[in-house]
Amino acid sequence: MPYEYWCAPCDASSPSRRDRREDAEDELVEHRRATHGGLRPNDGDGVRRVHADSRGDRLLPSGSCLFWVFLLAAMLANCWGR
Repeated sequence: MPYEYWCAPCDASSPSRRDRREDAEDELVEHRRATHGGLRPNDGDGVRRVHADSRGDRLLPSGSCLFWVFLLAAMLANCWGR
């Protein structure tokens, strides 16, 4: 699963996603050195897992979410049908 770093005060994230968490952490350390003098910002930063590029803009619901919505809709339809 791809990884990227993020920095809250700069509103920055990795320019490209990395397959390995260690590569994203190296980019985070480089960002801290270049922008924050090597220190961790108070507002926070870190490395996070992100969806694969094939998922689009990360606004698509996951398969489990779609399953629960379908299940709820089926249950409601069954209740109203009686």
